[in-house]
Amino acid sequence: MNSAQDIIPILKLALRYHREGNLDYAKYIYQHMLDIDPQNADALHLLGVSSYQLGQYEIAVNLITQAIQIDPTNPLFSTNLGKAFRKQGKLEESIQAYQKAIQIQFDYAEAHIDLATIFLSQGQLIAGWKEYEWRWYRKRYFKRPLWNGTSLNGKSILVHCEQGFGDMIQFIRYIDLLPDKDTTIIFACQPELKPLFKSIDRINTLVTKGENIPDSDFYVPLLSLPYIFNTTLDTIPARIPYLYPNPKVDSVLLLDENHNLKIGIAWAGRPTHANDHNRSIDLKRFECLLGIGNCEFFSLQVGKRRESIKQYGYHHIIKDLGKQFANFHHTALAILQLDLVISVDTAVAHL
Repeated sequence: MNSAQDIIPILKLALRYHREGNLDYAKYIYQHMLDIDPQNADALHLLGVSSYQLGQYEIAVNLITQAIQIDPTNPLFSTNLGKAFRKQGKLEESIQAYQKAIQIQFDYAEAHIDLATIFLSQGQLIAGWKEYEWRWYRKRYFKRPLWNGTSLNGKSILVHCEQGFGDMIQFIRYIDLLPDKDTTIIFACQPELKPLFKSIDRINTLVTKGENIPDSDFYVPLLSLPYIFNTTLDTIPARIPYLYPNPKVDSVLLLDENHNLKIGIAWAGRPTHANDHNRSIDLKRFECLLGIGNCEFFSLQVGKRRESIKQYGYHHIIKDLGKQFANFHHTALAILQLDLVISVDTAVAHL
């Protein structure tokens, strides 16, 4: 194969390896494509994307920039350039790249959403939440009107979950901002959160997967409430606590009373999370703490990653509470009895 006409079958092969996660081999094939056609914008872009996924951000920026110089009309190229700049900490360059993608194609939702996350990280909440609404572009899951902040007097509204457990725990506080007179609130959430959210008085009906959702006058995604309420850093709902785990429901999780400092730890999130390699750590990183006197350590970890406790021989130092957790009410009840929690960026941190 030695002509530009040979590019398409090679590209299909490279994309297959890329999707399967074989990035090194995909890069090898993309480079072969460029040996055939050095001006192939798709090959340059995809070589840049695979470099980005391997943590080679400067190389990614250079390659994707070359692709844009050849084809400046593709919003995906500019969006991925924005991602690479962001990983380098170059936020202004990242913003400019996302804005360029939007200039090329205004309804390119991915660029709006990525731009939103930068604005939110900078504290530009009004602009950030506005851009974040693009996550629902062309997506509507309920055959009822989307609420936009109009009067709810005498009305009912369905608030539904989205994103992961941590986001739901973090943003459920916005339920307090909904009118509390003559408004019926239905909340749909994941089964693992239902026992915990039962403690929220403002929710009239709590439903989860497999249960019938009552009719309502409106619906709204939970993470749209900060936008609707024009949230700024000064107006984030800050009532503490806003969740109330009930010890009477799960008394089996009550810890022994003593004078030791009780420390809970969580070292990993969901393995299938796209950013898990940047969020989770090895349990062995906690080893330097385990010998501190007058301290007791409790694992809040769930799932297969609990096995690290036995793997490293820590089972006589760390009490595995996670094996008793069936839902987040159990986790919250355990945390309520601890003096300190050390957690990576996962749902435990939001409790």
